[in-house]
Amino acid sequence: MRYSLEAKVGVFVVLGLLLLGYMTTKVGDINWGKKNGYEVIVYINDANGLVKDAIVKYRGVEVGKVKNIELVGDKVEVKVIINNRYKIPDNVIATIRSAGFLGEKYLELITKNEKNTGYLVAGSQIDKYKGTVDLDQLQNKLADIADDIKAITESLREVLASDNGKTNMKLTLENIRYSTEYIRVMLEENQKRINQIVKNVETITSSLKEITLSNQQNVNDLIANLKEVSETLKTQTPLIATKINNITTNIDELIGNSKGDLRKTISNMKVVTTKLEKTVDNLNAITDKINNGQGTIGTLINDNETAQDVKKTIKGLKKLVTAYDRFKFYLSFSGEKMWDTGETKGYLHLKIQPRKNKYYLLGVATSTGGKPYTVVTDYSFTGDIPYYVDGNTGATSSSYSVTETRREKNSLTFIAQYVQRFYDQLDLRIGLMESEFGVGADYFPLKNEKLQLSFDAYDFSDDSEDRKPHLKTKLQYNFTKNLFLNIGYDDFLNDETRSAFFGGGIIFLDEDLKYLFGKVPLPSN
Repeated sequence: MRYSLEAKVGVFVVLGLLLLGYMTTKVGDINWGKKNGYEVIVYINDANGLVKDAIVKYRGVEVGKVKNIELVGDKVEVKVIINNRYKIPDNVIATIRSAGFLGEKYLELITKNEKNTGYLVAGSQIDKYKGTVDLDQLQNKLADIADDIKAITESLREVLASDNGKTNMKLTLENIRYSTEYIRVMLEENQKRINQIVKNVETITSSLKEITLSNQQNVNDLIANLKEVSETLKTQTPLIATKINNITTNIDELIGNSKGDLRKTISNMKVVTTKLEKTVDNLNAITDKINNGQGTIGTLINDNETAQDVKKTIKGLKKLVTAYDRFKFYLSFSGEKMWDTGETKGYLHLKIQPRKNKYYLLGVATSTGGKPYTVVTDYSFTGDIPYYVDGNTGATSSSYSVTETRREKNSLTFIAQYVQRFYDQLDLRIGLMESEFGVGADYFPLKNEKLQLSFDAYDFSDDSEDRKPHLKTKLQYNFTKNLFLNIGYDDFLNDETRSAFFGGGIIFLDEDLKYLFGKVPLPSN
């Protein structure tokens, strides 16, 4: 069947019209029939540029269209249709964006940081809105900035275009040129000095590097020693504090126990002073009679020959008293706590120093452990001798002795020593040490005598005792004029009684001791 030309043209026209209608609907985005989506209401502050049928995007993907825009109260209500195949979280906010610099506006849904609780459904509302900068507002701001720049340039033109401004600018440039030229000349003239300074700095840094590298081991050893000392102090400080606390407790107990005796002493001193006042009154009456020549003494004193003899005698007494006045008296009390045995010792010393290079040391010592003494017990056996005595030798009699070292609890011992100084740093002592004969030495390495190293040896054994001599070494440091601390090791040759110790005490010069012997003023020539 052959078609005529008119039929062919008619078919072509129909097909063209159909194609044109399809393209028109696609370009105009016309949807026929019911839209396939759910309606969501969005509230925004300003819908400037947004029109009906505008695109709705989520994460850059077109997910719907704007159905309607109207003003509700002070908010703009935008109804949008979201395609059913897209699930949009319910934690989105709305904003208006442009497709290009001059492109059409569209509605963008942005996910907030907070976690969503579900998805948008028909009738859901989006209340959050994020505003954007409008192109017109941006143009207005740019125009304001341009006006400000124009005003600045006009002010500069007015300043620089005038004759005075040109002159000032010329002077300024001339000063800058002169300054740079001066700096250049100065640098050229001092180039050698600058180079020498740089070389010296390099030499110094090189020397410091060599010194640091050569002494690296010494520095490391010093740091290690400091660390070890700090750890030792950290460990020993609580123990030292405990020992000091124990010593002060013992001193408090001793003073507390002596409060009654101190009260009695003060009461006795009051009685003595009352009697002394009466005695002085009697002496005044006697001296008045002597001055008047009454009595035998008055006659002797008023006689010239007798007065000369008395004067000579008084001169001799004055020399004696003057020599006595040179005596120095030191009174000290100290205590020591034994770390190993738990024993506590107390010392009371009176130092009488007639001359700088010699003095006498008197005192008493007490110990909670007691003074050691030796007990020898003899045992005799006859008949059946125990096995542990003769070891089954078959003897019918045997005897042996047992030597024991015992202690006299809370015993009081005495100290009486003569001391001679040599080379202004070494004191050698001999005499009684805790009621036993012994010798000792004190060495003062510092000129101010704040540091003292002592060594004592006494209680020497004889044929009847198996005990070794009592040796004691001590290091003492005087923190102040009246306070000192010491540490040392006592009786270190005997296993049963040896112990390290820590102690301290007080020492002072008591001028009042001189008045116990009486200071009587004597007439001069």
